[in-house]
Amino acid sequence: MMGDRSTSPADLVFDGLTNRELMVEHFPMLLSGIPDIGLTVHSHFLTVLATAGQSQGYSAVAECPIWWARDNGLGDVRADSVWFEKHSGEASLAFEFERFERGDEGKLRGKVENLAIASTASPSLKLCVLIYWVRSGSAPRSMDAIIATYREGFRRRGSDVDPARTPLMIIKCVMRPAPDSGRLVFGEFLRDERNEGLALGRA
Repeated sequence: MMGDRSTSPADLVFDGLTNRELMVEHFPMLLSGIPDIGLTVHSHFLTVLATAGQSQGYSAVAECPIWWARDNGLGDVRADSVWFEKHSGEASLAFEFERFERGDEGKLRGKVENLAIASTASPSLKLCVLIYWVRSGSAPRSMDAIIATYREGFRRRGSDVDPARTPLMIIKCVMRPAPDSGRLVFGEFLRDERNEGLALGRA
């Protein structure tokens, strides 16, 4: 169903991702258990993002190069998913999805940097979204340094990247061990509104 653009993009995204019916219909394996092998979880959730975007009325593309950033000399910058407006073709939302284990704060910072590049390079972008997935019971010790990169800017490949101008939404995706197997079952999405405010210096 077409999303209501008068609702905030963040609320739209979260409503789409937490739509249990969508997961039951299209991804029942996430509710019964999938193996944690290689990029299995990553691949499943990039498809979840595409499906959620389509259900909200966007053209959702996975592993999308931020082609408009090439001239900045920043290398190959990709977003795990970009949702485009169908009629104008403009990028409206950009997502990164990353696994987090203890000590992986640097990986999350790299994902946030990609989103900041997308934000500074595309005036049409309304929202950037970092989703990091964890096994139940684990979480980053602190997101402060990661968020500061988005808010204050950074250097990559000898180039300065300006502070992001687009709101940043942060979601933790919790995966739980399936009973009596080595598989993982989707548990819940949790929104981190405190750090969303810090991302643009609003908290």
